[in-house]
Amino acid sequence: MKISAKYISGHENMSTFGKIKYLGHFIAKAFLYAVFSFFIIFGLFMTVYFGDLFYNFSKGNNKLPLFNAYVIVSPSMVPTILVNDAIVVKREAGVKLAIGDIITFSSVDPSYPGLTVTHRIVGRQLSQSGDYIFRTKGDANNIEDPSLVSENNIYGRVIFKIPKLGYIRNFLLTSYGFLLGIVLPALAIIVFDILKFITKCKNKQIDDEIDLI
Repeated sequence: MKISAKYISGHENMSTFGKIKYLGHFIAKAFLYAVFSFFIIFGLFMTVYFGDLFYNFSKGNNKLPLFNAYVIVSPSMVPTILVNDAIVVKREAGVKLAIGDIITFSSVDPSYPGLTVTHRIVGRQLSQSGDYIFRTKGDANNIEDPSLVSENNIYGRVIFKIPKLGYIRNFLLTSYGFLLGIVLPALAIIVFDILKFITKCKNKQIDDEIDLI
């Protein structure tokens, strides 16, 4: 790739303030693009999510969403999954789940009924009704979960995780996080582009005056 002499000389002749301003603009723009990319991916995810729900509803199927996402809030799966990691789960039939898979399910344990839990399958058997039931355990726990998990209580199998995304989500959900993470970078880019446009107009005016002379 060839870089023009005009481009090189332009950056070499840039003042210290100009370089700082250019670097700040670059960082703000990169961060804003990252945030926008996140929202685009999130939008695609929600499209699939609601599209699957609508399809099953129209067909009269009482199925869980095809995909879902959760943020881990306990250390029971350390070191495989850490606190504030985000996980994405995919709906799976019990017959497709195997020992070693990590699943997210609604607990029926009397100590915490209805709590959403993400643990690993360590046992699998077929009930008399023809449904699969599973024995689960957290990787960091010394003992297995006391209650068996029916396939009807399983939200899905974990297909991938996004490390530390929970921290970003929690930050952006606050008023100052939204301000610092989205509003200020966007304003910085807009102001910089306006100043750049004004500078170009002034330079063009100077060039026109020189041509007239």
